[in-house]
Amino acid sequence: MQKEGISKPVSFKCFNCNHQEIAWKDETGMIRFVCPHCGTITISKEKSRRHIQIDMYAPKGEVLQSRIEY
Repeated sequence: MQKEGISKPVSFKCFNCNHQEIAWKDETGMIRFVCPHCGTITISKEKSRRHIQIDMYAPKGEVLQSRIEY
């Protein structure tokens, strides 16, 4: 089912719990995904062909499990 203003469905994996679902990518390249498993909100935005910005927001009272170690 395609909604107005939505361009295409994409397979998306939650970075917090690794739950895979279908998300909608709009014509500007933005994906807003709310994980039904852990409740984490992920917003992915294509800045250029080599740059993707990903913002993750934990549910209220929770802490994200993902940690990037360098």
